[in-house]
Amino acid sequence: MFHGKCLVITALAAIILASGANTSGAAIGDIEFSFTNLPTLDPAVDGVYEGWAIIGGMPVSTGIFNVDAMGNPVDPVSGNPIPLFNAGSDLTTATSIKISIEPPMDPDPAPSGLIVLSGTTMGGMSDMSAALPDLSMLASATGSYILATPSDDSVDTMNGNQGIWYLSMPGPAAGLVGLPSLGSSWTYEGWIVDISSGSPMPYSTGTFDSAAMTDSDAAGCNGGGPPFPGQDLTAFHCGPIFDLDSGDFVAVISIEPVPDNGPGPFLFKPLAGMIPTDALTMGGALGNQTNATFPTGTASFGEALPAEDLGWSELKNMYR
Repeated sequence: MFHGKCLVITALAAIILASGANTSGAAIGDIEFSFTNLPTLDPAVDGVYEGWAIIGGMPVSTGIFNVDAMGNPVDPVSGNPIPLFNAGSDLTTATSIKISIEPPMDPDPAPSGLIVLSGTTMGGMSDMSAALPDLSMLASATGSYILATPSDDSVDTMNGNQGIWYLSMPGPAAGLVGLPSLGSSWTYEGWIVDISSGSPMPYSTGTFDSAAMTDSDAAGCNGGGPPFPGQDLTAFHCGPIFDLDSGDFVAVISIEPVPDNGPGPFLFKPLAGMIPTDALTMGGALGNQTNATFPTGTASFGEALPAEDLGWSELKNMYR
């Protein structure tokens, strides 16, 4: 009797292997994520990430999460790792995978308008990149600026190091070159970041949609200045007052969602660079960090999930 039972189990095992039956242990709807350069959110302030599978043109949630310092998905409350999500639906017909940021205490079951990563699917995989227009063009953009305070020259001609303008001379010409149009969901924003204390403190210099136009607040509270993005950080413009060539400041161009209430630069910062101590006479340049710093992600589901061989006891239990 014992030998006969073994023969039956052996025969069943052979049938399973020959038929290609799925013994990976993955359930329908399982999906695994991995991320690079995706920052940790403060759930109370920033909200949480949420994955979405687009099936038949409709979004299906794969669950909410945060990420740890290594970019691994974790529970937003407990911080425990989430190695595998389940969408509760068959994902084999999904055409794309997206990652959104959902607001704190979000009552809406639909995706927010803030999609940060997106990728099409093929063979149970999706390689996700920043959900922005024309990433290749953005990765080739360049930036330069001068230090000057043209809007208050009638008041003070000796404080040129207290203003920054994204233009080049002679000209003037636009100092930000090759920035693609972002559409209505995103906008550019300039920043000065004070790093003197060891805790970076950002100050906005205004939002803009074109490098050849005045930004949202011109030179400051009293307006004026050339028709390019920039700011005069002077007493004439209600402060704050900074000596930008002190070696304590970084200039940053970020891409911000519309609308945006965040106090600092969003996670997309395509151009940035230290302001050198000779910038008043030599100007300065921004390095392109699109490829090095923008978040990316990978989603695996269905057949693309790694197989896990069943043990002998699990195999027997399947056919008892």
